[in-house]
Amino acid sequence: MRFVLEAGFLIALAVLVGLAELSPTTIVLVMGAAWLLVAVIEWLAWRESPRMTRVVREEAAPAPAEPPVVATEPRSRWRFWRRRRPASERESGPAGEDTEDLAPPPEPEPEPEPVSVDDGATT
Repeated sequence: MRFVLEAGFLIALAVLVGLAELSPTTIVLVMGAAWLLVAVIEWLAWRESPRMTRVVREEAAPAPAEPPVVATEPRSRWRFWRRRRPASERESGPAGEDTEDLAPPPEPEPEPEPVSVDDGATT
């Protein structure tokens, strides 16, 4: 708001001095004096404004000690698409891998032994 008043004062003074048909030197001197008056007002307003104080930082507190690591039993993992067996069907004992609920894979069939063809001819 103060800026608008100061700018309005300088513009109004320039118009009035121009309408008074004063010499160019007088107009420059009057406008220079008006500008100095506005500068002094700004300087006084700046001196009265609150100052930013320098903040002295305190030394940071030491980081808290890390909590001790507690060993826990591994949890059994299971996928959301697999159902868990009822408690009555589960084996008692430590949980195994994800495949504990699956049946063992079938054993491969033995390959037949190669048969040699003997045509009965001896040489």
